[in-house]
Amino acid sequence: MVREQLRARTAEVTHHAPRTTPLSLLLTALFLHTFAAVSLPAATLIYRTGFEGHEGYNTNLSLSGQNGWIHEGTGGNGVVVEFIPGAGQSAYIGFGAPTGVDEFLNVWRPVNLAPVPTNLSVITFSVTMLIADSSNGRRDDFRWSFYNTNANRLFTLDFDNVTEGINYALDDGGGFVATGFQFTRGAVHELTVVLNFPRNRWQAALDGVTLTAPLPITTTNAALNLGDIDAVWAVRTPGSAGDNYLLFDDYQITGEPRLTVPSLLSATRQPDGFLRLQVQAEPATRNAIEVSTNLTQWAAVLTNSAPAGRFDVLDGSPATLPRRFYRVRVAEP
Repeated sequence: MVREQLRARTAEVTHHAPRTTPLSLLLTALFLHTFAAVSLPAATLIYRTGFEGHEGYNTNLSLSGQNGWIHEGTGGNGVVVEFIPGAGQSAYIGFGAPTGVDEFLNVWRPVNLAPVPTNLSVITFSVTMLIADSSNGRRDDFRWSFYNTNANRLFTLDFDNVTEGINYALDDGGGFVATGFQFTRGAVHELTVVLNFPRNRWQAALDGVTLTAPLPITTTNAALNLGDIDAVWAVRTPGSAGDNYLLFDDYQITGEPRLTVPSLLSATRQPDGFLRLQVQAEPATRNAIEVSTNLTQWAAVLTNSAPAGRFDVLDGSPATLPRRFYRVRVAEP
């Protein structure tokens, strides 16, 4: 079974008219009020590795076969030392050419969350990564692909080493879609991907910059669970691979309960009179922020989202109004 088959690199983006869900919660009343500290759900560690020697990783061996990591396809993978400055040992995939005309190499460690427990229904994957360029003039793609326990690929983030573009693909057969963002060859990046299983939504950020709007984990009613998160080497020209490679470290998966009630973390009146609200809403969802002066008539200020659900709202109207009320609700696409 070949796990990684999708070859298209660009697809048309289709925009759908938004539909909204009922009001979640009235966040706060007068903007001059003082707000109590909010207790957020604690994350549970599901799996973490830094690929260090004290964890049992050997730099003389392939990564696949160590500590439960497995692979499909052929090509280089292993553990190296100090390729990421100050990181100690790191894993890699790539560099050593695949056997014959293999197009893909997937390396993963099974997670097998099926079903996804209620107390882990929002999964966060984070990893430190660096894509090293080829010295032979040929460049390939490196990916993070998310699978369920039936080996169905749910979605993929693609890092194109030709253009340095970041793309994504869903399980709808529509091919890859450009995010409009790029990475930098040879630079260390921090990738975070949040999967909100009850909402069937995921969202990613690179170095704290959100890459996508919340997107479906599955569009085909595939089983909504987490089997594994794969590092993938996608060779552009079978039989003629580049010697580029993906380094990765601090590979971590955590889970936490779904946050069903939005929270106001802070409300700060700035010197210019603007009010800055920090909101903790449900991760990987679109949230509509609405305002009112009388709790009867409401107007939208903005619609926002963030992989971790935390974002700021900046409103200039309170400088001229005696009172201002705010509320947030989930606005599903």
